[in-house]
Amino acid sequence: MPSGRRGRPPGSTSATSRRDSNAQSTLAFGARNNKITKPSKPSAATGKKHSGSVSPSIKQNEDVVKAIDDEPIKAPQVDDAKDDEVVNEDPILAAGREHELAIRQSQQQKQEEETKKDEAREKAGKISDAAVKRYWNNREAERKAPRVHQQAMTLHEKVLRHFDLSSQYGPCIGLSRTRRWKRAEGLGLEPPIEVLAVLIKEEGGGKKGMDKAFMDGLLGGSAVIG
Repeated sequence: MPSGRRGRPPGSTSATSRRDSNAQSTLAFGARNNKITKPSKPSAATGKKHSGSVSPSIKQNEDVVKAIDDEPIKAPQVDDAKDDEVVNEDPILAAGREHELAIRQSQQQKQEEETKKDEAREKAGKISDAAVKRYWNNREAERKAPRVHQQAMTLHEKVLRHFDLSSQYGPCIGLSRTRRWKRAEGLGLEPPIEVLAVLIKEEGGGKKGMDKAFMDGLLGGSAVIG
């Protein structure tokens, strides 16, 4: 009788196949399975899909940037004629022009000062003796006690002596009373117009030495700037 294999009944499985099916799958760390691959580029269809989903704000910003890039750059306008005039100007002529301008400004300032002085002198000439006396009475009313050693002095001398001792109008040594009054007026110190009125009256009366400060006589000052 020929030898043969005993056949397995249908539906039955061998012990090896059952062991393989029940065994847990394991990870393989072999050299063949560890392959490094480069990332693949997205397909054209995927790119189109993403490009179609751009937010409106990003698209608007891109349009603004494109409009700025497309705008032509305007060069600053330069007046060539004016630049050539400045560059080609003779320094000697420029210095002469500046000097002439300074002289004109100085002359104009002197004229304005003379006009102002004439106006002040004209205004002082209209001050009456009664106005001068009223001014002095107001000064006396400001004091707490009457003045002493002035009984022999005239009203004009008292007014001028008071002006000499008023330090807010500047120093009185080496400077005439008229010049000191004009200097204080030019500096905006507002000296009393009655003082100038007294000086004009004394000058018209022919009395000498009234334009010199009293302190100059005490200190023996010989030079007085008039």
